[in-house]
Amino acid sequence: MLLEGTFVFWCLIAWPAFRRGGDAPAFEARMNRTVSWLAWASLLVAVVSGAGWLVIVGSNMSGTPLAAVLHGPVLGIVLTQTRFGTDWEIRAAFIAVVALCLLVQRGGRRRAAASIGFARAAAFVAALAWAGHGAATEQVPFDALHLPADILHLLATGAWLGALLPLVLLLFAARRDGAPDAVGVARVATLRFSVLGLACVGTLIVTGIVNTWFLSGSVPALLGTLYGQLLLVKIALFAGMIAVASVNQRRLLPALAQAGYDDVVRLPTIRKVGRNAAIEASLGVFVLAIVGVIGVLTPGSHTEPRWPLPFRFDLGEMAPALRIGLLITIAAAILCLAVLALNAERKRYRQMTAALVVFLVLAVTGWYLLRPAIVAAYPTSFYASTQAYAAPSVTRGAPLYAQNCAVCHGADGRGDGPLSRKLPIRPADLTEPHLFAHKAGELYWWVSNGRDNGVMPGFADKLSSDQRWDLINFLLARAAGAMTKEIGPQIGTKAVPPLPDFAFEQSGAQNTLSQTLKSGPTLVILFGTPVPRARLEELARAKLRFAAVDLHVIAVALDRSKVEAPFIVAVSDDARTTLALFRSRADGGDTELLLDRGGNIRARWTAVGRVADAATLLADAVSVAKIPVAAANHAGHGQ
Repeated sequence: MLLEGTFVFWCLIAWPAFRRGGDAPAFEARMNRTVSWLAWASLLVAVVSGAGWLVIVGSNMSGTPLAAVLHGPVLGIVLTQTRFGTDWEIRAAFIAVVALCLLVQRGGRRRAAASIGFARAAAFVAALAWAGHGAATEQVPFDALHLPADILHLLATGAWLGALLPLVLLLFAARRDGAPDAVGVARVATLRFSVLGLACVGTLIVTGIVNTWFLSGSVPALLGTLYGQLLLVKIALFAGMIAVASVNQRRLLPALAQAGYDDVVRLPTIRKVGRNAAIEASLGVFVLAIVGVIGVLTPGSHTEPRWPLPFRFDLGEMAPALRIGLLITIAAAILCLAVLALNAERKRYRQMTAALVVFLVLAVTGWYLLRPAIVAAYPTSFYASTQAYAAPSVTRGAPLYAQNCAVCHGADGRGDGPLSRKLPIRPADLTEPHLFAHKAGELYWWVSNGRDNGVMPGFADKLSSDQRWDLINFLLARAAGAMTKEIGPQIGTKAVPPLPDFAFEQSGAQNTLSQTLKSGPTLVILFGTPVPRARLEELARAKLRFAAVDLHVIAVALDRSKVEAPFIVAVSDDARTTLALFRSRADGGDTELLLDRGGNIRARWTAVGRVADAATLLADAVSVAKIPVAAANHAGHGQ
């Protein structure tokens, strides 16, 4: 950053200031020597740390000691066969050109060499993005946004923070010199840096928002992970830098701008600007230190957030009218803050007081409206399951439930187990829809630590973390199966239970339900004996029409029978056991479930009712395909 900043300072700040600020050749020569030494020191640190980085990465990739990396083929493999190595070589070439430019500058071709060095130093900093998280984004088209934002963020940081230290040195040197020409140069340099700073800060804010979304992406990830917490500290320090810079911008720079080029600017003003710039630079060092730490941490969006607060906000608990009222209140409060800031700028104290009173009234109103959305939270509220919601996990969870939970909640989970009548609080019915109103992380906390003051014991010391997630997946699958019985043949858009994922084999090819759903809705047919051949053949005749709307059909025999018929797939016993939860005995021979692309059951037909004909399925598939798929869990991906 400092290497880029020295060239930014030379090309955009110092030399234009020397041309316009006054005739001070001796002062200019001293500053050129100072900044040149600063550039060489920065280059040396970049080379040494970059070489160390290469060795450490080689050691991590190969699992060999650092000393062995230096004497073996590891470095050659890293440099020639990894993206990190390619990026490292490109940056090494840039740094070599920068070093050459610094040497040429000492020989007299200063301006041309500085221009080339400016471009290469900026490229050296920008290339760092290809070794970071921005280059690892796999979501299309979002990766086209993340990497450019990362590059601009690096360039703006180098231009602002990197040029700040040379500016501080120039201001202190001008104060010591005291000559009118030196002070005039400092004045022009400060005004030019102000323009540069405003552009860089604006860029940093926009690109910082983009990077924060990609790398944290949620409030839980910001508050509940070390990555997010350090990011918040970085943002706070950045805000402090802006606050210090605003003092210069609003109070000191106007005084400098009002002085004519031939006037001597008072040294106290230069001293104050230099002091504030030094404070900015000091805060910037801490910002970069935090960036160095979080650069080697797993991003918050890929880490389980441990929620630090005893409550959370769930707008789903609010009535629609209250949500609308809350949005209106928030919009009005933001408008009041804007009015307050505008009147503070113009020192209209009466209007400020009125705006503040209105804002406080809106704040109290908003809090009152928000109260129903405040629900209890736990450290694991925003955890994501380490075990996929799939047939193997559900099957593993079934015996765990029988061994540890059935005695209270009953064999079928309806809260009627043998010990239920002896408990002071009746066990919950685990087949009711309310189970899905709770986050998976909250269920995990209750299973781990118990609830109701010990009426329900915790199982953290008895079941491993993965076993607890298996148990939760079984509970969710069984409750989903019970809710499925209430679904009819009409397509709905309200919350519906998901079908667990499962693997299957069809025509010798391996596939999964989740993979199939990526390309369109799916009709899952669950059947026993007799095999519904006529129904399957009817659907087979419409296969080409189904393909035209990306509707897939999967038929599963739940009685392990091996029969040949259209759409029948081979599945494991785990899948049969899990899918049996979604077919009741009253359904007769078969059950048909129409799934949207998220795996949610949108319609259901049974043998005792009237199944949908091909035309109805086509129309329903088109409707279901339009239902948006819920975004992937952005709170975390592993423990």
